[in-house]
Amino acid sequence: MDRDRFGSSLVELGERLAGFGVSMLTILVCYGASKIGTLAPYRLLPLTALDLAIPYWPWTVWIYGTATWAVFLAWAIVPSRLEARRLWASIAIASITCAVIFMVFPTTYPRALYPTPDDGSLTALELADLRDADTAANCVPSLHVALAALMALSGTSFPFARAGARRALVVLCVTWATLVALATLTVKQHYVVDVPSGALVGALAWWSARRLLHERRAPFWARYGRPLALLDDADRDAVAKLRRNVEAHQWSLDEIAWPERPRRPISPLMERLLNEVVYIEEIARLNFELLRDGSADDDLRALYGHFADEERRHAEALRRVIAAHGGRILPPGLGNALVLSQFDRLDPRSDADVALVALSTPVFETFLDAGTIPFLRHHPEVKGALLDALEQRISRDEHAHLALNWIVSRHLARTSSPRRALRWIANPMIHRGILAVPFMSLDVYALAYRLGFDFRSLLPAFGRLWRLHHRFPELASFPLWWLFRLFVACGVVATTTVLALHRANLVMGALWTTFSRVTRALAIALFGRDLLARRTLPPAR
Repeated sequence: MDRDRFGSSLVELGERLAGFGVSMLTILVCYGASKIGTLAPYRLLPLTALDLAIPYWPWTVWIYGTATWAVFLAWAIVPSRLEARRLWASIAIASITCAVIFMVFPTTYPRALYPTPDDGSLTALELADLRDADTAANCVPSLHVALAALMALSGTSFPFARAGARRALVVLCVTWATLVALATLTVKQHYVVDVPSGALVGALAWWSARRLLHERRAPFWARYGRPLALLDDADRDAVAKLRRNVEAHQWSLDEIAWPERPRRPISPLMERLLNEVVYIEEIARLNFELLRDGSADDDLRALYGHFADEERRHAEALRRVIAAHGGRILPPGLGNALVLSQFDRLDPRSDADVALVALSTPVFETFLDAGTIPFLRHHPEVKGALLDALEQRISRDEHAHLALNWIVSRHLARTSSPRRALRWIANPMIHRGILAVPFMSLDVYALAYRLGFDFRSLLPAFGRLWRLHHRFPELASFPLWWLFRLFVACGVVATTTVLALHRANLVMGALWTTFSRVTRALAIALFGRDLLARRTLPPAR
């Protein structure tokens, strides 16, 4: 499934509505700009014989006013985020172009020759409202025709799978755009010359948007930079050695002695916790796939490919553990769902996205993965030879993951310039992660606490992360690292707070697990059931 395509979840519906709102705001600001003032006096153009021959039909104001609904419809059917960005860019280019012309070469129409009807009808009221709201200088080119042209071109270029639907949309778009162009003349809002000039602006805006946004890419402030490639000989030698070690210790699920009989059932809390850890492993797999695709070095690409395969094995092994205990595959909680949904926006060609993932992966593996897997191994509901064998393999894999990630993080710190660091910190993916991480922690550790997890076991890991720049001095001057130290500080504060509340018998673990159940239901409502399919993950049951 194309990850860039829009689905039917509430979040994606909200994205469409936000796009419509921003588009309309852009149009209104540009449309009304000449009301502030123009750089030249208004000009009346001579009425040609064709202008005079065109009849005055006030009722066509209803066709004229459909442009707003067409913009709404375009956002309702836009099939992908790439096409959505093109749609907004074309609207912005057309609106700004027309606004500049209106300011520099303001033209007005002799509407007094065609007064509004005084019969009190709805048509008369609509036309009067239009002329009251309209700016006298907005004639050449017609913004309505420009929008109609680019809406028609956008609609006919949307890639739909069904040929019949595409043909019907082409006919509808061309017919509607033609009617709007004619309506601008029959309501006597525009000269004939306004129509082809507006159509030209719309066509150029549509073409420019497709040229500028010819493929799915990261935002312009996060797009620059070279693919990930190590420059230091010592780093390259270390990575080559690590690759040999990793390839010598690859393992398969068949090596593990899986139980032939069903094991004792697990509690609903353990079932939910295991599922959340599964999704953390899958998120790590997606991270490594992005790093693989964003790397130029053969050894880096090979290692990140192996790591992605290992994380998939970790997740599949935990699914088998769940199945062996008669458990179900559940949908992710809100935190994991928020993170999974963001992989539509991550771009391996963006050095900012690659830097973010390279540095965040070891931090959050320490937070979540390293804390929960050893805890699960010793928990009475699932402890045994199966978890021992699995934890041994996962720990060995994670050790290699951390080794490579810190090599890459140090490389990024050494090669980062102030301008690059500023762009990386401005990456909107960081801000989305700030929203997701607290819910990820809640989804995992609220459940783990109810099952007996000791939060004191996290403090040594937090301490090692907090002091890591003493071990790797390159990180001390790396702004992105200090941002992640802020996450570490928040983790320490949250952990010590929970420990203090625990000593005072005020934790209210049942309340927090109930809250996480509510947020998981919210995640299903917001992101829909197709979120897992879009990440090639097994469906929840």
